Amino acid sequence: MKSIRRNPLIACALIAAFSGMSLPSVASEDSEKLEALQRALKVPGTESQAEPGKKKVRTRAIVFDNAEPAPAQGAPATAVQAVAKNCASINPDASGMAVDFAIQFNVNSATIAPTSESLLDQIGKVLSLNPAGCIVVEGHTDISGNAEKNTALSRARAESVVGYLSKSIDQARLVPVGKGSAQPLKDLDPRSPKNRRVVFKVVI
Repeated sequence: MKSIRRNPLIACALIAAFSGMSLPSVASEDSEKLEALQRALKVPGTESQAEPGKKKVRTRAIVFDNAEPAPAQGAPATAVQAVAKNCASINPDASGMAVDFAIQFNVNSATIAPTSESLLDQIGKVLSLNPAGCIVVEGHTDISGNAEKNTALSRARAESVVGYLSKSIDQARLVPVGKGSAQPLKDLDPRSPKNRRVVFKVVI
Protein backbone atom coordinates (compact mmCIF):
# COMPACT_ATOMS: atom_id res chain seq x y z
CA MET A 1 0.00 0.00 0.00
CA LYS A 2 2.84 2.38 0.81
CA SER A 3 4.34 1.89 -2.67
CA ILE A 4 0.97 2.64 -4.27
CA ARG A 5 0.59 5.88 -2.29
CA ARG A 6 4.08 6.92 -3.34
CA ASN A 7 3.46 6.22 -7.01
CA PRO A 8 0.49 8.21 -8.37
CA LEU A 9 0.74 6.48 -11.76
CA ILE A 10 0.06 3.08 -10.20
CA ALA A 11 -2.78 4.57 -8.16
CA CYS A 12 -4.36 6.11 -11.28
CA ALA A 13 -4.08 2.83 -13.16
CA LEU A 14 -5.79 0.93 -10.35
CA ILE A 15 -8.57 3.50 -10.08
CA ALA A 16 -9.12 3.33 -13.83
CA ALA A 17 -9.21 -0.48 -13.78
CA PHE A 18 -11.82 -0.69 -11.02
CA SER A 19 -13.97 2.18 -12.26
CA GLY A 20 -14.10 1.14 -15.90
CA MET A 21 -12.29 4.29 -17.02
CA SER A 22 -9.71 4.16 -19.78
CA LEU A 23 -6.32 5.83 -19.50
CA PRO A 24 -5.13 8.13 -22.34
CA SER A 25 -3.64 6.19 -25.24
CA VAL A 26 0.08 6.62 -25.80
CA ALA A 27 -0.58 6.42 -29.56
CA SER A 28 -2.89 9.46 -29.56
CA GLU A 29 0.05 11.83 -30.09
CA ASP A 30 1.23 9.80 -33.07
CA SER A 31 -2.31 9.87 -34.48
CA GLU A 32 -2.35 13.66 -34.33
CA LYS A 33 1.04 13.79 -36.05
CA LEU A 34 -0.20 11.49 -38.81
CA GLU A 35 -3.05 13.94 -39.35
CA ALA A 36 -0.55 16.80 -39.55
CA LEU A 37 1.46 14.86 -42.12
CA GLN A 38 -1.70 14.38 -44.19
CA ARG A 39 -2.35 18.10 -44.12
CA ALA A 40 1.22 18.85 -45.17
CA LEU A 41 0.75 16.56 -48.16
CA LYS A 42 -2.55 18.30 -48.97
CA VAL A 43 -4.44 15.03 -48.95
CA PRO A 44 -8.06 15.63 -50.08
CA GLY A 45 -10.48 15.70 -47.17
CA THR A 46 -8.05 17.24 -44.69
CA GLU A 47 -7.88 20.89 -43.69
CA SER A 48 -4.59 22.75 -43.73
CA GLN A 49 -5.73 25.60 -41.48
CA ALA A 50 -8.67 26.27 -39.20
CA GLU A 51 -10.62 29.41 -40.00
CA PRO A 52 -10.01 32.31 -37.59
CA GLY A 53 -12.53 32.34 -34.78
CA LYS A 54 -13.62 28.77 -35.45
CA LYS A 55 -12.71 25.63 -33.65
CA LYS A 56 -10.30 23.46 -35.58
CA VAL A 57 -11.97 20.50 -37.24
CA ARG A 58 -10.27 17.25 -36.28
CA THR A 59 -9.58 14.67 -38.96
CA ARG A 60 -8.56 11.08 -38.55
CA ALA A 61 -5.36 9.67 -39.97
CA ILE A 62 -6.23 7.59 -43.00
CA VAL A 63 -4.64 4.20 -42.53
CA PHE A 64 -5.54 0.92 -44.16
CA ASP A 65 -4.70 -1.95 -41.84
CA ASN A 66 -4.05 -5.17 -43.74
CA ALA A 67 -4.73 -3.41 -47.03
CA GLU A 68 -2.68 -2.18 -49.95
CA PRO A 69 -2.05 1.59 -50.24
CA ALA A 70 -4.87 3.36 -52.03
CA PRO A 71 -4.09 4.52 -55.58
CA ALA A 72 -3.48 8.23 -55.99
CA GLN A 73 -6.37 10.28 -57.33
CA GLY A 74 -5.74 12.19 -60.54
CA ALA A 75 -1.97 11.79 -60.57
CA PRO A 76 -0.71 10.52 -63.98
CA ALA A 77 2.21 8.11 -63.84
CA THR A 78 4.42 10.47 -65.87
CA ALA A 79 3.81 13.31 -63.39
CA VAL A 80 4.64 11.05 -60.47
CA GLN A 81 7.87 9.95 -62.14
CA ALA A 82 8.81 13.57 -62.79
CA VAL A 83 8.29 14.47 -59.14
CA ALA A 84 10.38 11.52 -57.98
CA LYS A 85 13.17 12.51 -60.36
CA ASN A 86 13.19 16.08 -59.04
CA CYS A 87 13.38 14.93 -55.42
CA ALA A 88 17.01 13.89 -55.80
CA SER A 89 18.01 17.46 -56.65
CA ILE A 90 16.09 19.37 -53.98
CA ASN A 91 17.83 21.33 -51.27
CA PRO A 92 17.35 19.31 -48.04
CA ASP A 93 17.37 22.59 -46.10
CA ALA A 94 14.49 23.99 -48.15
CA SER A 95 11.53 25.19 -46.14
CA GLY A 96 8.55 22.91 -45.72
CA MET A 97 6.07 21.67 -43.16
CA ALA A 98 7.86 19.25 -40.82
CA VAL A 99 6.37 16.57 -38.59
CA ASP A 100 8.51 14.64 -36.12
CA PHE A 101 8.03 11.08 -34.87
CA ALA A 102 9.82 9.27 -32.05
CA ILE A 103 11.00 6.33 -34.13
CA GLN A 104 12.89 3.87 -31.92
CA PHE A 105 16.18 2.20 -32.88
CA ASN A 106 18.45 -0.30 -31.20
CA VAL A 107 21.04 1.36 -28.94
CA ASN A 108 23.84 3.05 -30.92
CA SER A 109 22.46 1.41 -34.05
CA ALA A 110 20.52 2.27 -37.19
CA THR A 111 18.42 -0.89 -36.84
CA ILE A 112 14.75 0.04 -36.43
CA ALA A 113 13.21 -1.38 -33.25
CA PRO A 114 10.25 -3.74 -33.93
CA THR A 115 8.06 -1.55 -31.72
CA SER A 116 8.26 1.26 -34.31
CA GLU A 117 7.44 -0.83 -37.38
CA SER A 118 3.68 -0.40 -36.98
CA LEU A 119 4.05 3.39 -36.81
CA LEU A 120 6.28 3.40 -39.89
CA ASP A 121 3.69 1.30 -41.73
CA GLN A 122 1.08 3.96 -40.98
CA ILE A 123 3.44 6.75 -42.06
CA GLY A 124 4.05 4.91 -45.33
CA LYS A 125 0.33 4.58 -45.97
CA VAL A 126 -0.22 8.30 -45.34
CA LEU A 127 2.66 9.23 -47.67
CA SER A 128 1.20 6.98 -50.37
CA LEU A 129 -2.04 8.99 -50.40
CA ASN A 130 -0.34 11.77 -52.36
CA PRO A 131 2.58 10.71 -54.58
CA ALA A 132 3.23 14.26 -55.77
CA GLY A 133 5.49 15.38 -52.93
CA CYS A 134 9.14 15.11 -51.99
CA ILE A 135 9.86 14.30 -48.35
CA VAL A 136 13.12 15.05 -46.58
CA VAL A 137 13.66 12.42 -43.89
CA GLU A 138 15.83 13.95 -41.15
CA GLY A 139 17.55 11.92 -38.45
CA HIS A 140 18.23 13.78 -35.18
CA THR A 141 20.11 12.85 -31.99
CA ASP A 142 20.64 14.45 -28.61
CA ILE A 143 23.94 16.15 -27.80
CA SER A 144 25.40 13.18 -25.90
CA GLY A 145 28.57 11.68 -27.35
CA ASN A 146 30.77 12.65 -30.27
CA ALA A 147 29.18 15.18 -32.64
CA GLU A 148 30.67 13.60 -35.77
CA LYS A 149 29.48 10.13 -34.79
CA ASN A 150 26.04 11.51 -33.96
CA THR A 151 25.76 13.02 -37.43
CA ALA A 152 26.79 9.74 -39.06
CA LEU A 153 24.37 7.76 -36.86
CA SER A 154 21.48 10.13 -37.57
CA ARG A 155 22.15 9.82 -41.31
CA ALA A 156 22.24 6.02 -41.08
CA ARG A 157 18.94 6.02 -39.16
CA ALA A 158 17.30 8.28 -41.75
CA GLU A 159 18.49 5.89 -44.46
CA SER A 160 17.05 2.93 -42.52
CA VAL A 161 13.67 4.68 -42.36
CA VAL A 162 13.81 5.43 -46.09
CA GLY A 163 14.65 1.79 -46.80
CA TYR A 164 11.77 0.58 -44.65
CA LEU A 165 9.26 2.94 -46.27
CA SER A 166 10.37 1.97 -49.79
CA LYS A 167 8.15 -1.11 -49.55
CA SER A 168 5.06 1.11 -49.68
CA ILE A 169 6.13 4.25 -51.59
CA ASP A 170 8.66 5.22 -54.26
CA GLN A 171 12.01 5.53 -52.51
CA ALA A 172 13.02 8.25 -54.99
CA ARG A 173 10.60 10.61 -53.22
CA LEU A 174 12.51 10.33 -49.94
CA VAL A 175 15.69 12.29 -49.23
CA PRO A 176 17.59 11.05 -46.15
CA VAL A 177 19.56 13.63 -44.15
CA GLY A 178 21.58 13.34 -40.94
CA LYS A 179 21.30 16.36 -38.67
CA GLY A 180 23.00 14.86 -35.64
CA SER A 181 22.56 17.08 -32.57
CA ALA A 182 22.63 20.35 -34.52
CA GLN A 183 18.90 21.08 -34.16
CA PRO A 184 17.61 20.21 -30.67
CA LEU A 185 13.94 20.75 -29.94
CA LYS A 186 13.08 24.28 -28.87
CA ASP A 187 12.99 24.96 -25.11
CA LEU A 188 14.35 21.50 -24.36
CA ASP A 189 17.63 20.40 -22.81
CA PRO A 190 19.90 19.33 -25.74
CA ARG A 191 20.72 16.20 -23.71
CA SER A 192 17.09 15.11 -23.50
CA PRO A 193 16.29 11.77 -25.21
CA LYS A 194 13.30 13.49 -26.84
CA ASN A 195 15.76 15.07 -29.27
CA ARG A 196 16.26 11.61 -30.76
CA ARG A 197 13.66 11.74 -33.47
CA VAL A 198 12.94 11.39 -37.17
CA VAL A 199 11.45 14.39 -38.95
CA PHE A 200 9.43 14.16 -42.17
CA LYS A 201 9.55 17.47 -44.05
CA VAL A 202 7.28 17.88 -47.07
CA VAL A 203 9.13 20.12 -49.52
CA ILE A 204 7.13 20.03 -52.77
